Amino acid sequence: MITNYILIIFAVLFLITISPAYAQHHSGSLSPPIDLDGLKVAVSTTLFPEDFSYGDSKTTNLSIRFFDIETNVNIPSVTYRVQIFQDDNLLASEYFYDEDGKLDLTIKPTTGCLEKDLWKCTVYNGEKHAIAGGYYARGDSLPTIQGPIFDKSGTYSVQVSIVGATTPKTLTTQDLLFETFLHLPYKQIFEIKTASAQEFPISIKSHNGEIFNFNYDETLDKISYNIPFTWNGDNLNQIILFEKDFSSIKEGYDLIISLNGIIIDHDFFEFNISDTKKNFLKINIPSEDLLKIKNKLTLESNENILKLEISSGEKINLNELKFSFDNNFIGNVSWDSKLNSGNKIPFTFSFFDENNLPVTDVLFVYGITDLSGKEIFSNIGVGEKYLGILAPYGIYQDSIFIPTDEKYEFKLILTGKNSNNFEKFFVSTSNFQINSQLILKDQKINVIPDWIKNNAGWWADGSIDDASFIQGIQFLVKENILKIPPTVQGTSSSSEIPDWIKNNAGWWADGSIDDASFIQGIQFLIKEGILKI
Repeated sequence: MITNYILIIFAVLFLITISPAYAQHHSGSLSPPIDLDGLKVAVSTTLFPEDFSYGDSKTTNLSIRFFDIETNVNIPSVTYRVQIFQDDNLLASEYFYDEDGKLDLTIKPTTGCLEKDLWKCTVYNGEKHAIAGGYYARGDSLPTIQGPIFDKSGTYSVQVSIVGATTPKTLTTQDLLFETFLHLPYKQIFEIKTASAQEFPISIKSHNGEIFNFNYDETLDKISYNIPFTWNGDNLNQIILFEKDFSSIKEGYDLIISLNGIIIDHDFFEFNISDTKKNFLKINIPSEDLLKIKNKLTLESNENILKLEISSGEKINLNELKFSFDNNFIGNVSWDSKLNSGNKIPFTFSFFDENNLPVTDVLFVYGITDLSGKEIFSNIGVGEKYLGILAPYGIYQDSIFIPTDEKYEFKLILTGKNSNNFEKFFVSTSNFQINSQLILKDQKINVIPDWIKNNAGWWADGSIDDASFIQGIQFLVKENILKIPPTVQGTSSSSEIPDWIKNNAGWWADGSIDDASFIQGIQFLIKEGILKI
């Protein structure tokens, strides 16, 4: 556990309140609260890694927490009965005990159970508490459940009965039953081959059912596939893993992602480069935003199928802050210079030693305050044995909501290395500003004459054909009537214009999207060689 002494030091350095910042980074499934002698108590369950699927590793960790939801304080000395179901099949049922109200279990999924009752194939390992009678953690050794658990995709019900709390001998008057749900994504791997005979596996984890019609178009540097979707209130949640040297989806370049031809906002996806071997694209669109997309779909679209398309956009220009520390480490924090305040902005943290080599297994915390000292955001990590965010490869990404255009102080603190905290923390600060007005000024260079919208609308409704539209745009760009940011001219034998471009033109013509979104579509046509200027 993190000592109170370390937390006090951190609070003095950061001048913030610890508990809320720590709580906001816990994730998982939360049960409805129950009244217990005037306390509102609940159970949360978390699977780590969060997007675990069978075959990723031999084990996964299940964390179960029993706590007061109003104070966010754990209820100590708890005896649990844990039952895990998939559909109506009982997979595991056993008693456990934990002193601090947070039970950590190691799960070892296995396959090949021939028993009709799957729970008969499940075995438990660990030490049993002499008084409570349940399996409990001793030192670094966690209780283990091995069996047909988390061995396939789908939804699992974790039912937790609180048999005793406060001390091992104190029983609740009746068992408190909580139910939470964990969902394991469908994992599919697609092997693609480039024109140069290079082969790359693309791994897709879908929380929305098995995907189909996977396609890779090397000429357009585009990946697409279909997702079954029933519009029953679920979020859209997809995770796509790319090899580092897969050049079609590049680091340092913007991504253009669309659903049924509708470009989705950057708030709904994250491109994570913190792993040394793979890049992760995570797409998460809340159900209410999906309904807005549904309202834009054409009548011809199949509403129960979403077509996801992913392609690289233009190179990203980064803003960067540099931090120097007394131990000779260097920290860099960078972000896309075109992103505005009032939104979540992805920040990338990277750490280097005095030889400019990445620092592995570094621990750090950070906070952002405005010039009055008011905290905007902070993150001290979620580790229980050390203070800090662990960056195994010296890179970490976090999306931070920056509310307004003003100056902020960014405080970066190195707290340790190799899962151990330093005796003395190393602190560095830097000021920064998100200047949306400057971005807006740059965007105004691309003001488009209103009469061009008429052409776009006619093209979208079929009054003019593709060739006429392309010829018109070529003329406007060459005559500098339509101003396009510098864009690399591509070469392609294809003249087919993606449907989403035509959709964009129609929505732009009727005012549903802004000029920048329309220009992004024109840049795409230039980059892919469909529009030659």
